[in-house]
Amino acid sequence: MKIVFVPGAADLTLRVDPAMAEPYTLGFDGVLPEVRPVTGGVVVDFPRSFHVGDRRHGGRIVLNAAEPWTVEVQGRTARVDADLRGLRLAGLDLQGGAEQVRVNLPGPRGTVPVRVAGGAADLTFRRPAGVPVRLAVTGGSTRLTIGEQHFATARTRYAHTDPGFEEGEDGYDILVAGGTDALTLQ
Repeated sequence: MKIVFVPGAADLTLRVDPAMAEPYTLGFDGVLPEVRPVTGGVVVDFPRSFHVGDRRHGGRIVLNAAEPWTVEVQGRTARVDADLRGLRLAGLDLQGGAEQVRVNLPGPRGTVPVRVAGGAADLTFRRPAGVPVRLAVTGGSTRLTIGEQHFATARTRYAHTDPGFEEGEDGYDILVAGGTDALTLQ
């Protein structure tokens, strides 16, 4: 299954419910998006008057944990709290930048791609203990934290691979393109 947000996502909470019968439930405040079921998932399309900085469009999304999900945002992502623990995450793709985003990652099955394009500010990924990660940052970074390591600035390109990370094995392959400010990987 796939859930796609266009032209962005803001002031949202994403949760997982293993007991729900339907594939997903959605609830929104203020500006209501058009919700279009499509083969293999759903598109959440905010009106063209949608502005990510406008707080009139918050919402709650709950995904059924029985299906693997890909989460995609086509546009800016701002003020999103995604607790995806318990979900079979197939991939996470944030296009257009990310600001004030918190993601609790589930235990992976295979190598799960996580992509952030357009830069990030105040972005946090929390993974289960012992799950290896390969992280690449392009475009420079400031205030980078990986576990207990803190870097005030990093090179234009930064790469980190946990011991035990092997392509195809259970782990996360994270790419942040466009630079970062305050990226945390726990």
